Amino acid sequence: MDNLSRLLSLLAPVCNVNLHCRFTGRWDADHPQQVAGIVPWHVILHGETRLVVEGNTFDVRAGDIVLFPHGSPHLLQSLVDWGQVVPAQVNNNGIVTEVWTEGPGPAVEVLCGDFHFDPGYRWMFADETTLIHLRTDERHDCPELEALLVMLVRESLSGLPGSASIVKGLADTLLALILRILLSRREPPAGVLRLLSDKRLAPAVLAVIADPAAPWTMASMAQRCFLSRATFARHFSNSYHQTPQAWLNQLRMMLAVRLLSEARNLMMEGVAEQCGFLSLSSFTKAFKKTYGITPAQYRRRGHSPFFTGTLPDGNDEQA
Repeated sequence: MDNLSRLLSLLAPVCNVNLHCRFTGRWDADHPQQVAGIVPWHVILHGETRLVVEGNTFDVRAGDIVLFPHGSPHLLQSLVDWGQVVPAQVNNNGIVTEVWTEGPGPAVEVLCGDFHFDPGYRWMFADETTLIHLRTDERHDCPELEALLVMLVRESLSGLPGSASIVKGLADTLLALILRILLSRREPPAGVLRLLSDKRLAPAVLAVIADPAAPWTMASMAQRCFLSRATFARHFSNSYHQTPQAWLNQLRMMLAVRLLSEARNLMMEGVAEQCGFLSLSSFTKAFKKTYGITPAQYRRRGHSPFFTGTLPDGNDEQA
């Protein structure tokens, strides 16, 4: 399995297409802060619009994809600055919600959705990565993406048999293509993609992703890269916003959530063991530190908790 496929298999995200928007006139679309683990995205299919996030303004145009790794509040608005804001009309066609406005001025078409990750997925992107802005029309390696978006729009609006299932599969593919593009950048966004792109660190990163439960230490991770502990730690800190052990612990917590949800017949001690913890007590302590509730409470609730804590940096001992 290739590197990106391994990462997606570990993440197991839920990918959604929610809105198909056609705007004319003066309009705005406000998006509030999302809960932890939800990454909103917008694809500009036609026209130009303005994006406002954290007080900064960006012009986005056809071919642009914008993502908000931490669900930051943002505003999309027309370039028309005169007249009253036109009220939006809404229709849910059973697959997506169609939103449109009518008025003078150029037309803008936008496809919107979100990627749902586990709330503890903060290891994926650094906290400072508020916005990811891709200009696909400036690249020559995105023919699959263009074809995918054509299919997504057609299936979202067609109402044909099987469209809902097709749209879901295409949304999964959209995430894979976006991450592939980001991974191919000279400098991917700060986070795990930058780790994967670092040839010096990739052997350890991939080994941990493939087997998070192994008794990893700083020394054993460094050994995978044929580096000393000090050199490995230095390169890691240059590419990532957490220590290697803190990153490992968060991967294990994400695996724990999946096991608690999907392997409900597995005893709690078995979950702890498969996540690399030597005792149930250490597993419970780490889980509560991350999510604010115990593993048993999470399993009884049957859904992902909000992220309420952070794991300590850890040390070179086995978890």
